[in-house]
Amino acid sequence: MAEVLNIQPSLRRAKFSLVLCVLFLALVIWCKASLFPEAAWWFVVVGVLPFIAPALAFVDAIRTRLWLDEGLLRYRHGFLVQTTRAMELRKIQDVRVERTLVQRMWGIGTLILESAGESSRLVVADIDNPQRAADAILQAGRQEGISKDHV
Repeated sequence: MAEVLNIQPSLRRAKFSLVLCVLFLALVIWCKASLFPEAAWWFVVVGVLPFIAPALAFVDAIRTRLWLDEGLLRYRHGFLVQTTRAMELRKIQDVRVERTLVQRMWGIGTLILESAGESSRLVVADIDNPQRAADAILQAGRQEGISKDHV
């Protein structure tokens, strides 16, 4: 089975907050130029500080990934130090989607996977179309079970 599913945290909120940060920076620059021309240069730095939040959201999306590969469900998390977990599809016992009110408004949700074993729970928060991802994982698990039964 080739890699057919790639799940990462959503960038919807990060993109929206980036737009808000740009608008806020434009407002700060306008205020500096029009209303407070004598203000110090660091006044504009106040407009740059909110950019930290979308930057952290982009890093979070880059450092987390879940994908299907050769009958395994692989999960990688980390930026400087990465941890990779692999779960056999046929051992996954439960696939759940949880969505808070805010997540439903953004069209995102939390995917929760459980399997037999010691580290049996895997949670991937804030992904786009979580129900579609859950259905794809369940379908791949069924296909894996069918192909293993016929071997």
